[in-house]
Amino acid sequence: MLLLGATACKSTLPELVGTYSITENGRLAEFVRVLQDDDKYYISEKDGRRWLSPVEVSRVDENDIERIVSQPITANINALGTNGVAVVQVRKGWRLGSFECKTGFWLASSLGPVELHKTSEGSGKLDQP
Repeated sequence: MLLLGATACKSTLPELVGTYSITENGRLAEFVRVLQDDDKYYISEKDGRRWLSPVEVSRVDENDIERIVSQPITANINALGTNGVAVVQVRKGWRLGSFECKTGFWLASSLGPVELHKTSEGSGKLDQP
C-alpha cells in the first residue's frame, strides 16, 4: 500500500484530507485518499474499483522524505506518510531533480516522485465508503 505526505510552508495536516488522482493514459484516475478521524490520519489506496483498508499515517518531515526518495529536499513541507511512502504538499513549481510539481501535491516513494491532483476535498472521514 502506498502512503502519502503533503506539504507547504504554512499548510496544516487537515489541508491534506481528500482524494488524489494521477494522470493515467491522459485522464485522471483516483489513486489515493487521505482520511481523518479526530486527530488521527489514514491513507487508503485505490485498487481497481475499490478502496483498500486505510492505514494509519503520521506527520513526516524533510528528513523522512529524503530517506524515501534518496535525494535532498530543499523545501518546507507538510506531509503524511510512513517510512516508505508519503503524500507531500509543496509550492507549485517546486522541483526535485527533473521532476516539477505543477499541482503542489506529490507522492514520495522509493520509485520516485509521482504528481498528484487533489480532485476532492470531501469530508475525509474514516467511515467513507
